[in-house]
Amino acid sequence: MAIAHAPDGGAPATPRESDLPVWGGPADLLRFFLGWAVLAPSRHNAQPWVFEVEGDEARVYADPWRALPAVDPRDRELEMACGAALLNLRLAAAHFGWATSHEVVAGGRRDGMLARLRLEERRAPGPDEEELFRAIPRRRTCRLPLEGRDPPGGLVARLSRDAAEEGAVLRPVEDAERAAIAELVAEGDRTQWADGRVRAEYARWTRTGGSPRRDGMPAWSLGLSDAAAFLQPIWLRVSDPGAVEAERDRRRVAAARVLLCLGSWGDHPADHVVAGQALQRVLLRAAGAGLAACYLGSPVEVPELARRLRDTLGMRAFPQVLFRVGYGGTMRPTPRRPVDDVVRRMEPLPPPPAMIAVSGGRAPAGAGEARSR
Repeated sequence: MAIAHAPDGGAPATPRESDLPVWGGPADLLRFFLGWAVLAPSRHNAQPWVFEVEGDEARVYADPWRALPAVDPRDRELEMACGAALLNLRLAAAHFGWATSHEVVAGGRRDGMLARLRLEERRAPGPDEEELFRAIPRRRTCRLPLEGRDPPGGLVARLSRDAAEEGAVLRPVEDAERAAIAELVAEGDRTQWADGRVRAEYARWTRTGGSPRRDGMPAWSLGLSDAAAFLQPIWLRVSDPGAVEAERDRRRVAAARVLLCLGSWGDHPADHVVAGQALQRVLLRAAGAGLAACYLGSPVEVPELARRLRDTLGMRAFPQVLFRVGYGGTMRPTPRRPVDDVVRRMEPLPPPPAMIAVSGGRAPAGAGEARSR
């Protein structure tokens, strides 16, 4: 599959729809659709997914070599990233006229498989699928300040419905809760940055603007010069920026026009994959309205703070990500590895027939906020 590259030689642009392998089989189609799957977000832009394609079935695996043991010791965010890639794959297939079935694998597997998707019958895409698909290349993570403009009216309610469509719950943070949430974020920042492993991990995934690597966080996405990005590993080895980061994020929580917490009804790998699909659906809806997301990871990544966050918000669901949504100006896309680098097996023949039932993410009895699909 040909991938168009940005004029400056940076991140790959959206795959060309004209490259659709019209005369190819199901495996060729799925491999083509993966060009949109890899545009999903991930912590530190680590892109921790691997795919296998066999006939009309694509399987999604966690890539343990791209895990982040310091900030994500349970691989929770890794599994969410794979869920986001799965949603993109579903939307790409729908756009090109294919119904799909998918299964989120319950329980841990030694081979790391998290989900699988199968092409079914041909059908025309719905308008909602088309809207979300078109937003895939427009979605951005903003690591810089967001503007103070209010989002479109009714958007938060729409985002909540999107999360529920995927079996998760989206909880807006009310004004009266802001101060308590800001303190949790600040405490999380101080806790994490005090850990030398967290600082080293952050530095390891920071890239200079001229880096040939197709992963990680480019200096420009962090508001850094190339020189600062080059020196950051040395600086973080001897410095703890926790106090500065805590104060910055405290102000950002207070100023956020929309502050959201996405939760899942369980806290196991399958639940994290479901949460990742829900998060990506929310992010794409926001991107379609011209908005970007900025994450506040520390109060969810520190276990004790995650429990306090859940209590503060009175959530029955388990918090999985806390983030702001707003206007963030024009941002370049971060680099992505080509599909060739993430497909480790490609077989044209289909596996033995077996029905795949959509699974995962069911709300507990009486919880009307979420609906399994």
